[in-house]
Amino acid sequence: MTEQDGISATAARFRASAAFPAALLRYSDGLAELRRGPKLLNKLLSKDASWRVIGYLLYLDADRDPLDTDSGATYSRLHALCTRRGEVSPRTLKTMLALLRLAGFLRARNSAVDRRVKVYQPTERMFGFVRRWLSYPVAALDDLEPHLQRTRLLRDDPEFIARFLVSGGRHFTAATPPTERMPELRFFFDGPEGALVVLIALVLTATQGAPAPSRSAIAKRFGLSKTQVTRVLAAGAEQGFFTLDSDGVPALTRAAREGYDRWVALELAFYAAHMQRSGGERD
Repeated sequence: MTEQDGISATAARFRASAAFPAALLRYSDGLAELRRGPKLLNKLLSKDASWRVIGYLLYLDADRDPLDTDSGATYSRLHALCTRRGEVSPRTLKTMLALLRLAGFLRARNSAVDRRVKVYQPTERMFGFVRRWLSYPVAALDDLEPHLQRTRLLRDDPEFIARFLVSGGRHFTAATPPTERMPELRFFFDGPEGALVVLIALVLTATQGAPAPSRSAIAKRFGLSKTQVTRVLAAGAEQGFFTLDSDGVPALTRAAREGYDRWVALELAFYAAHMQRSGGERD
């Protein structure tokens, strides 16, 4: 069985687990919380391509040769990863690097060999964001596989994050990422700004049995405008993801909910495959 098949099998096992609804709610709540940060950070996370720049940068930095000061995340290495499958345009890459530096998530130093070459390094602020980001899938996985105690590993093992970034990064660059395995949900990954958080907001209220949040409430929670939320709902309704009643109140369609559940299961399976104990033992 290939690693990709293993992730699919794990995702199916997770979805069949009695603990999956709790894990899905915990992970969705975490994604929503992650997107309630500063407006600039929200902008950086609004597209799947933006996430990939951050992921590739973290991977190259974590997988650098400690004896080679010029290894790590250079522009040429980032460009090669981002463009080899047409995932990220050079323009998006340059914009993201500039914004990450502006936001204090990234610093750059000149190569010791060629001062024209810059080596990009995550700052402590970036690592704080990474720890916060990983705390959500770790908590969800503890619902599904409590005996593995991943929350404890994240808290107590100083190399846990680096091992995940290297293992996950190597797989991500060689295999099909979870978002690409869900082409039916591309609208939420690369569609209008705010599409994914609107979906998450509706999933959370539906899961909790609460009324759908107003457009104003969604906009305020995630740093969007009411007009942006309205556009997402209208476009999503055209594609069969939402229904709108006579008052414009949205609801998820079955296709949207089932697709979201499958995607979360794949995401959690990916995290589970690459969150290793020390010594390379798989969790």
